[in-house]
Amino acid sequence: MPLITYTLDSAIESFFSEEGTSASRAECDAFARRRYGAAALLVAVQGSSSYTVIAGSESDKIIQFRKSGSPLTESMLKLAKAVHGDLVPSCLHLGWIGDPNGSRLYIYEMNRLPRGNYITARSRLSLFAEPWQWFTTGGHEASDISTIKSDCEARFKHLAATLPDRFLPVITEVQQAIPSLFIGSYAMVLFHGDLNETNILVDTHTITGIIDWAEASMQPFGFALYALENCLGSMGPDGWKWFDDVDDLRNAFWKRFIELTGLSETQRQLAELAGKAGIILRYGIAYNAGFLGMLGV
Repeated sequence: MPLITYTLDSAIESFFSEEGTSASRAECDAFARRRYGAAALLVAVQGSSSYTVIAGSESDKIIQFRKSGSPLTESMLKLAKAVHGDLVPSCLHLGWIGDPNGSRLYIYEMNRLPRGNYITARSRLSLFAEPWQWFTTGGHEASDISTIKSDCEARFKHLAATLPDRFLPVITEVQQAIPSLFIGSYAMVLFHGDLNETNILVDTHTITGIIDWAEASMQPFGFALYALENCLGSMGPDGWKWFDDVDDLRNAFWKRFIELTGLSETQRQLAELAGKAGIILRYGIAYNAGFLGMLGV
């Protein structure tokens, strides 16, 4: 599998050249300049569905232009803010930019969270287990659990029919666990949906922010644990490679997590199955053999 090298220029060029973007980079930068009276400064790591700038060197505001197919949902942002407080940026929808008859971009104003993306700092950081509880806990009783369960079952039915046969034992294991994951005694929590190294902001061993909540939803606890696995290895030109001390790191996470939450052994087993479900759902739809190697198959 070829190694894809990220560059800021190529990420921005790709965003504005793809279908679904009727506004230009110059138009977006001009909007920020008019609103704040200063030239827009680029954020070092850009998302695939958004273009993000800082509103001037002295500003505490971020301006983000998002594709119409990837809006931020107000209700989910409010829930994320209620659960995680200052780790989630405040957000104000400012309207749209681009051709009214084409694919306009949503415009959002957010407060600027401190420090940088985990992906730019991971080489000098070690995994610290305790902060993971901040974004894997929370819940919302008003969620329609039966609808979420049906959607989950449909996704795994699709994956069972489309992924190579060697993945079927893992998919079957998760399918058998789905009823237990959606019973009232197992926690339904706020699920980020795209919890990766570019959306986690860190300072030394401290998480300072979680950004890009466009794919947030309610799911059984543990679906976000693919993010833990992301921190225990890295993807290179030869595929996925675990760190040498991966077992010690994973055990340290679970030891500390159980100390903090009082999780029973049964709940832990379900959480680990939910973690497998999260990996399959995240990487299985757009099949990638390297990442699904996390499952050991």
